[in-house]
Amino acid sequence: MKYVFYDLETTGKNKDWSQIIQFGAVCVDEQFNELDRFETRCRLKTGLVPEPEALIVNNTSIKNLENTNLSHYDLTKDIKRKIENWSPAIFFGYNSINFDEEIIRKTFFKTLFNAYVTQLEGNKRGDILNVIRSFHNYDNTYLKTTINSKGNSSFKLEDLAKENQINHKAHDAMGDVLATIDLAKIVKKNDYDIWKQILLTCSKKDVDNFINLNENFSLNEFSFGKIKTFLVTNICNHPNYNYPQCYDLSIDPEPILSLSYQDLKKRMKEKPKFLKTLGHNKHPSIFNNNYFFEINNISKTEKDLFENRSSKIRSNKEFIERIKLILDEEYHDKENLKPQNDILAEESLYFGGFPSNKDKNLMEEFHLSSWKDKYIISERFEDKRYEYFAKKIIYEEAPENLPTEVFNKFHKQIGEQIMTLDDVPWFTIPKAYKQIDDLRNKYSIEKNNERLNFVEEINIYIQKMEKIYSATKFL
Repeated sequence: MKYVFYDLETTGKNKDWSQIIQFGAVCVDEQFNELDRFETRCRLKTGLVPEPEALIVNNTSIKNLENTNLSHYDLTKDIKRKIENWSPAIFFGYNSINFDEEIIRKTFFKTLFNAYVTQLEGNKRGDILNVIRSFHNYDNTYLKTTINSKGNSSFKLEDLAKENQINHKAHDAMGDVLATIDLAKIVKKNDYDIWKQILLTCSKKDVDNFINLNENFSLNEFSFGKIKTFLVTNICNHPNYNYPQCYDLSIDPEPILSLSYQDLKKRMKEKPKFLKTLGHNKHPSIFNNNYFFEINNISKTEKDLFENRSSKIRSNKEFIERIKLILDEEYHDKENLKPQNDILAEESLYFGGFPSNKDKNLMEEFHLSSWKDKYIISERFEDKRYEYFAKKIIYEEAPENLPTEVFNKFHKQIGEQIMTLDDVPWFTIPKAYKQIDDLRNKYSIEKNNERLNFVEEINIYIQKMEKIYSATKFL
């Protein structure tokens, strides 16, 4: 199966509101021979306020963004076409499951494409950061790390590249991709068993198969800068989220199995936590039990103890049912406590359900139609979110095709959003000015004139945005 290594550079950290500005990817075969590569950039979307700090980290100047002809909509279409061309493949990034994958999903969702493109048509996904942590945890002979300010091994991509003599152009999409490939090569070359194992957990189906075939297995968790390995056994799936629930076999089950419902519910909130949730669609770091046994030098007697605990827990159906009932009750308690505020369309990927067949067909028709016809199609969506996204795409790409009252509605709404002084999740003009002031102070102290000029370019751009959106009407 092919591997696709990819990376994004974005305008900010918020996964619902930030924009992709650069995409880089390399497609390789199983021996890491390059088959194809793709790199693209686009200009800023109309009405989106970039985070100055993000642009500085990415070394992306306003001048470069303004001189780029490709729009965000066209960039998204190009990425989609490339992914489809490379499918089926395993899509790898570095620290990608919780950020890059989410950005791609939400970008595709808001651009009227299928959000789950890296998990469909035989595709799978993995995160090389998870791989590197587990590889180093198992055997730290082959991968050099540096110690960070908190006294822990640093797994930042740029730190690993430097320590292992990997040529790396940091915070550049293609530069990060090539460095990630080199790290993956180190793992495969020096511990093929680890590499084979991580390929078995790149999809929900594969993870479910693995835990069904292994009564107990090793689970790596990373928190507070450290990695810890547990031996767990899967006892059930969450009744609402469907995530596997695994018992930590280092905890004696005898005092827990006989607890009443209320006492068990109380114990589940106490430490040490005996129940661990496995994100089976997020490339979990799970391995056969030998991984745990070897790291911890487990004796034959201890192995027998763990096997006995595992069998005792899995055979206690009443205990498992109590666990499921408690999880279900906790879920509904949380749902009832959630604020009843309306969720904005941009934030609704996981809340609004999947599109109907009619809306799916309209999405296809929308992308294939002229800009003039796109507005007519936008009026026919059943789901109001897709109607909104369709019209917003027209606003950003070809506003002359919107009726004046529709354009002015979008213009006013965006203006109110980006100029508000309220504490909102998206990035605003007041937030941008605050960052700009902080950066000016920093670079003035450092006497870094190059960075000061960089910041001034951003400031001028933000001032132009403020002027444009101060007007409630444009057309």
